[in-house]
Amino acid sequence: MIDHRRRLLSRAALTEEGCITLQREPDRGWPGDHSRLCALENDGHLLFLGEEPGSRPGSASAAWRITAQGRAALQQG
Repeated sequence: MIDHRRRLLSRAALTEEGCITLQREPDRGWPGDHSRLCALENDGHLLFLGEEPGSRPGSASAAWRITAQGRAALQQG
C-alpha cells in the first residue's frame, strides 16, 4: 500500500468513530489529501459522509468514515 494511503486510513482507524475530516480555508482549494481521500472512497476503503460549511465564508469541512474493506486493506499492508 502506498504510504499516503496507509497514513490516511490509519488516521481514520485510530479515531473512535473511524472518521477523518479535512478543512478547506476560505478562498483556497482543498488540501492535497482531499484527492487522496476521494481515491480511497472510489476504492471502497472510505465512505463519504458529506461536506459542511465552515464558520467563515468560503470555508468548509468534508468527512469520511473507514469501511470494513478499508480496515482489511490496512491490516493486509
